[in-house]
Amino acid sequence: MNDLNDSDQRRHPRLKHRAKIRVIPPQPSDLFLAHMRDFSDSGLFLLCSDELTPALNTIVEVQTTEFEGAPIRATKVVRIEPGVGFGVKFI
Repeated sequence: MNDLNDSDQRRHPRLKHRAKIRVIPPQPSDLFLAHMRDFSDSGLFLLCSDELTPALNTIVEVQTTEFEGAPIRATKVVRIEPGVGFGVKFI
């Protein structure tokens, strides 16, 4: 697997886009909103506090709040930037 911290090894280019994303962790009662920093064909990077950041390898569902009825996508936390947020890969 490529080191996801090395932008030169990324398979898919990142596109900057600001949107609110609903994050649904394994315990749905812990749902929270995060702000998307960027996205690609393979995943998203979400900005949030360390207290909300799921653990590495946690499966979370994500859904944009930009429009009603947006699809919910299963993702896996693959990268954490302390004090910034976390990256997820679509599964």
